[in-house]
Amino acid sequence: MYTDMHSHVIWGVDDGAKDREETWDMLREAVNDGISRIICTPHITPGVYPFPQDVFDDHFEQALAFIRKEKLPLSLYKGAELLYTDLTPRLLREGKVPTLAGSRYALIEFSPSDKADHITDALQKVTGAGFVPIIAHMERYPAIGKIRQAEEMKTRYHALIQINGRTLLRKAPLLRRGFQEELFRRGLVDFIATDTHALPGRETCMTPAMEVLKDKYGTVAASAIRQRVNILFDE
Repeated sequence: MYTDMHSHVIWGVDDGAKDREETWDMLREAVNDGISRIICTPHITPGVYPFPQDVFDDHFEQALAFIRKEKLPLSLYKGAELLYTDLTPRLLREGKVPTLAGSRYALIEFSPSDKADHITDALQKVTGAGFVPIIAHMERYPAIGKIRQAEEMKTRYHALIQINGRTLLRKAPLLRRGFQEELFRRGLVDFIATDTHALPGRETCMTPAMEVLKDKYGTVAASAIRQRVNILFDE
């Protein structure tokens, strides 16, 4: 069974599930995809746009009740996908924005137009605030395109790397393809997640993605990524 640590399955709080029925469908689909744990990660822009926390909390509890009623073998946890702002480190330190499952790991998103210096500065500040940054869907950022950049982010700033499962299921643009493959070959990818938003079109794909990972990079690599997600729950 898999853990999906990046999912927009809770309705009514971002551009994910549009209503309760779609959330129910997405939860059923997750189980069918072999997922047993989901960290719900709505988009949050710290200090810029207000996040409807009360709505999220209410809908999260309704989702838990649905899981119990349907007897789905699925556990839900709270988290967030944080679009980095200058206020992110302080609000993390003050406990005003969520980490993943209450851990010290924070899922950090950037804009595709962000420069490498901005990204590394953000990682340094999140680390300095006492948290471990996980770079959300790193394949999306043109400013990060060299292996030495990824290695520096991991060694110097202790960042971790998440790649969307759908990336493994389709061909990347030619200029990015070699970079992405080298990330996997060198063992630099820490997490595979669905980043699912809605059905159909951005449905879960954990099982087929992990099968591709195993076929292309070996059982050991796939097993390491599959197990690494447990660090989010071990603290």
